[in-house]
Amino acid sequence: MLRRLLAIVALVLFASPALACTLCGVNIQATPTLRKTLGDSKLVLYGTLKNPKLNAATSTGTVDLDIENVLRSDPFVTGKKTVTLNRYVPVDPKNPPRYLVFCDVDNGKLDPYRGIELKSNAAVDYLRGASALDAKDPVAALLYFFRYIDHADAEVANDAFLEFAKADDRTVGEVAKKLDPEKIRKLLNDPQTPAARIGLYSFLLGACGGDQEAALLRSMLDKPSEKAREAIDGVLAGYIQLRPREGWQLASDLLQDTKERSIIDRTRIIHTLRFYHGWRGKESKPEVLAGMKAALGTDLADLALEDLRKWEWWDETAQILSLYGKKGYEAPLMKRAIVRYALTCPRPDAAEFIKERRAQEADLVKDVETNLKFEKIK
Repeated sequence: MLRRLLAIVALVLFASPALACTLCGVNIQATPTLRKTLGDSKLVLYGTLKNPKLNAATSTGTVDLDIENVLRSDPFVTGKKTVTLNRYVPVDPKNPPRYLVFCDVDNGKLDPYRGIELKSNAAVDYLRGASALDAKDPVAALLYFFRYIDHADAEVANDAFLEFAKADDRTVGEVAKKLDPEKIRKLLNDPQTPAARIGLYSFLLGACGGDQEAALLRSMLDKPSEKAREAIDGVLAGYIQLRPREGWQLASDLLQDTKERSIIDRTRIIHTLRFYHGWRGKESKPEVLAGMKAALGTDLADLALEDLRKWEWWDETAQILSLYGKKGYEAPLMKRAIVRYALTCPRPDAAEFIKERRAQEADLVKDVETNLKFEKIK
């Protein structure tokens, strides 16, 4: 029961995002990039804070911003060198902080809604360059952001990585082969690199590296550190780039290793398959399908079923329908997954399967049909 509950959690937490990098953490993908926030803002200012005033009775206050750069202008700041922000920020007069401030202007009133403290004005140049990028050339955009992915200013480096996290799998895959492996290797070896970035960096390294990088990635798979274990999807994706035959076989082996590998570890291998489907769906279909077939024989069968259904890959329909009600597939979650697959599948044997299920389990079929209709509405 616990293992199936974990599988349900995995389905929610690790579902393949439609328009974002599968190898990047889902949490970071909800954060807007600086480029996006800049485009959505009426006014964006960069400057130094001074003169903080706190109203102790209301715990509110103000602070002044000496304007050094205007990245997005509004008539509100015309002719002004300083503006007052209706936010209290403590300031050390000997070392006043520099801030990038995103604002709305409503009825002549300034409303700062996001402020980022910066170490230098590097973010200003970074954002000016980012805002000039051609939206129709996402590969060129990621090449630009890669220049800043190891920047000394953490905010700049974080945002550059976020741009990769927001990119789709196809774009990430295309840009990877154009990158500098030495730079990526340094990031991977840096103990300060967050675990959430190891997966992406590992894939990028595999796409542009050689024998040395293949050995490194294989060692990360065979004897993973805690960080590498959390990023096994990206590490494997990179290894497949350098050692395709061994890598794809390893993917199937890991998916079926229910003794040594946890359900979370093996769910991350599903991520690898999803990434290759998103990047090279046609070219890698035989290998991805082989991995999904391996997963069908494990407690991750429901995840594999759902991906095959969404991708409209009906190659294994006969095998999938034959699983219904068998030992290991009799749980309600698994039965619903198979019915869900069959309701979407256009093949005659799927239609016959649903006909039989309606006769024997009408409520189950009706409930799954309702959920599918709700999914289409969403």
